[in-house]
Amino acid sequence: MNIDAIAFDLDGTTLNSRKEISAANRNALKNALAAGIQLIPCTGRSLSFLADALIDLFNELGFGAFPYVITDNGAQVYALPTRQLLMTKNLSEQTSLAVLAESRTYQAITHCSFGAEGGTDNKGAAWENGIGREMIASYSENWYGPIVDLEPLIRWNCGVVKFSIVFHKESEFKIARDTFSHWPELTLASGDVKSLEVMSRGIHKGETLRFVSEYSGIPMERIMTIGDNYNDMEMIRDAGWGVAMGNAVCELKEAADWITLTNDEDGLAAAIKKMLAARAP
Repeated sequence: MNIDAIAFDLDGTTLNSRKEISAANRNALKNALAAGIQLIPCTGRSLSFLADALIDLFNELGFGAFPYVITDNGAQVYALPTRQLLMTKNLSEQTSLAVLAESRTYQAITHCSFGAEGGTDNKGAAWENGIGREMIASYSENWYGPIVDLEPLIRWNCGVVKFSIVFHKESEFKIARDTFSHWPELTLASGDVKSLEVMSRGIHKGETLRFVSEYSGIPMERIMTIGDNYNDMEMIRDAGWGVAMGNAVCELKEAADWITLTNDEDGLAAAIKKMLAARAP
């Protein structure tokens, strides 16, 4: 097995249920780095909202250990440590304003990522009846940046990198997902039955990893990928060795080349250990 890079998801994969990177996972990533393997975080999070545990790992191993980071489910990719934006694909201003207007009709909280910055909307049905403040309190770890009227920010930024919409009720999530699925400009992703992420058409981690492959000169067949959810599907399918976590959704396990342990059982470390043992000298 000839692997030169590992593209790894964060939540549900590298991070355990306490949002920590275990000692075993840290050591496995260090071992991969010592073997000359590039480490590529590949996350639905935005650059300004990367997990604290990952930032600690950056500081521990050095930013040079992570030449690229794929964010916003593939809508952006940066070179580290310079934070140089290598690729971005945003929703247009017109489409972004339309998504915002539709999101305001639901009992939901809407967040916009503009890449390095973000903001949470304070308008719409959820705020008119007071549910908005309750949801912000309940999901406080999900929101960063100002809580403001997002419309002027969207106009100022001429569009949006990614919307994250969290719904109060699963029934409204299903309605919104069905509605947005008919908009040809959009790509949708979902982490659970109450949250929806909205990006530009054709955006997914696999496509952006292919861009990184071409940019870096590392062939896709020499990249190992590991993830747990639907938004990891394309990169699991397209890589040389795609690994699904033990806690992954069933469809991802069916698409993977191998299934490792869960994120609370150091599944990332187990996968890296197996890969290093099989790696050609």
